Amino acid sequence: MRSSRPFRRGRCRWLPAAVVWIATLVGAPPLAGQSLNVLLTNDDGVEAPGIVALRRELLDAGHRVTVVAPLENQSGVGSAVTTSGTIDYESRGDGIWMVDGTPSDAVALALVHIMRSDPPDLVISGANFGQNVGASVMSSGTVGAALAAARAGVPAIALSVAIDPRQAESPTPYAGTRDALVPASEFVVEVVRQLAETGGEGLLPPRVILNVNYPAVGSDAPDGVRFASVSSLRGFRQVFSVSGQGGPARVEMALANADQAEAGSDLALLGAGFVTISVLDGDLDAGQASWEPLLERLIIER
Repeated sequence: MRSSRPFRRGRCRWLPAAVVWIATLVGAPPLAGQSLNVLLTNDDGVEAPGIVALRRELLDAGHRVTVVAPLENQSGVGSAVTTSGTIDYESRGDGIWMVDGTPSDAVALALVHIMRSDPPDLVISGANFGQNVGASVMSSGTVGAALAAARAGVPAIALSVAIDPRQAESPTPYAGTRDALVPASEFVVEVVRQLAETGGEGLLPPRVILNVNYPAVGSDAPDGVRFASVSSLRGFRQVFSVSGQGGPARVEMALANADQAEAGSDLALLGAGFVTISVLDGDLDAGQASWEPLLERLIIER
């Protein structure tokens, strides 16, 4: 049995020193002790419990928060954007805006219009209801929104809280996830505080995002925090039921088996009860070292 949460806001004994190490890459700390201007988004929808919990924790910590999030659930859309037509959006008051589009649409609209005169210091996407680990980060709307922010030059964090399939049929489905939304939000607020105290010209290195996944432990404490590589397995996989040669294929989502994941990966460590932090590269560019060997195999003008 895990003990109750071992930290309160502003003091986290089990936050790894590696978080501070990342922040020191960018120099001296002009943001320390300041209220940050935070753009908060998600892919579960503007009224989802995860974004409500995270907004409350950020406000309680003294940050300014503007919510710009999809009107409805947009899970699985990745970095998709609307390419034609119109996007409806409206203010709901108290700094909350709904966007009838994708998570990346919401981030773009916030940066170029809603928050243009008061741009954010940080974008946080979440807290998502369900983990975003392994190769599933490529299709995650939660991670897609954070990547959209990072590629626009704004530091970004994605936060997801895992679901445990064993809790699906309980009186309150996924109670461990629901009860973990607040401690997961507190954890990210603490990460932001430490990054602000140790950061320099920006909270994170350029084009880098942090992908945080919190286990479904309810109000109990996780087993610890680990920096993790991204598993090559998908955190969620599609399961198809097909009838006939040309009929519809019924699609359901199933969780990957964490026991099959690579040691030290986000999928394996989250399955073992740890909070995982993965560092994702928003550049999506493997660099010159990766393409030089191809010059001998492809006909390319030099």
